[in-house]
Amino acid sequence: MNKERKHDIIGYIGSRKIRWLLHVVFWLAVLGFYTLFFGQRNVNYRITFSFVVILLPVTIVTTYFLNYELIPNYLLKKRYVKFFQYFIYTLIVSFYIEMVTVIIIFLSVAELNMHELHPSNTNAIFLIAGMYVVVFLGVAVKLVNLYNSNQLEIQKLKSEKIEAELKFLKAQLHPHFLFNTLNNLYALTLERSDKAADVVLKLSELLDYVLYECDAELVSLEKEIKQIDNYLELEKLRFGSRLDVDYKIDEIPSNLTIPPMSLMTLVENSFKHGISKSMDNSWIKINLTADTEAFNFKIENPKRRAKSINQGLSGGIGLENLRSRLNLIYKEYYSLLINENESTFEVHLMIKINVKS
Repeated sequence: MNKERKHDIIGYIGSRKIRWLLHVVFWLAVLGFYTLFFGQRNVNYRITFSFVVILLPVTIVTTYFLNYELIPNYLLKKRYVKFFQYFIYTLIVSFYIEMVTVIIIFLSVAELNMHELHPSNTNAIFLIAGMYVVVFLGVAVKLVNLYNSNQLEIQKLKSEKIEAELKFLKAQLHPHFLFNTLNNLYALTLERSDKAADVVLKLSELLDYVLYECDAELVSLEKEIKQIDNYLELEKLRFGSRLDVDYKIDEIPSNLTIPPMSLMTLVENSFKHGISKSMDNSWIKINLTADTEAFNFKIENPKRRAKSINQGLSGGIGLENLRSRLNLIYKEYYSLLINENESTFEVHLMIKINVKS
């Protein structure tokens, strides 16, 4: 059963009308079970039924007090000592009320059909055990329901977090990149250069990928690489001969997938914080390899300003955002390492293949 279907079913069950109906059915089932259980050796089921009807409210009140007062206000808020104390008090009080009720019943029917009751019906320990079996069953059902609801809420929050982070990453293409690309495109059109059409195509593919194809949790690595190609070509046009790109990719399995914009974020950050038009010789090294167990992406660039790099990469929102998404998807099955010295900055991303939480 997929998550959406499970969420719909539990949401339907959790609606107010259905919840009331389920509670009524549950207590009717308990009433029937008690009547059959205590009355199986009696002569008259009617007497047993009346006996159970009088005792059942104690069970119901005890169950609901535990489920709707103690559990949400103490157990779920991790006030364990208070919860344990009030839990014991509740059992003691319910035991007392049950015993008083039984005595009253016994006195009321002492001269009327008392002989029709089986000894099990007048055994206090047996009666108390019967009550608490149902009480603990009701508490167990409540805890299971809370656990399922909590798991669904966690999954919902994870999905919302990933979606929010993905929207943020979609905005990571630096405005200066788009502005300079459009300026270069304008210059090419004035020159009637044949490169203009190619620039339009690459920019169109890149924007289409960023805006429309990144909604999935995972995308084909080939698609991500294709957009890195487009991005690098456009940056080469921007920097011209002053930029040296060392870009190496090994043969990649066709079915390999990654979170969208994960590699693009690293590439864009390298240009944003490590490459400058004021530098006479800018360079960037990119290496992507894969084997049967993992794929590795390494990117290295010169330091432009230590402060910019530390803020933009080591502790910046973009990289931390990416790390958070990888944590949600891969847990311990990935690593994102940063190495830097006085002149260079390197990021190494490793993701184990075919492993996803």
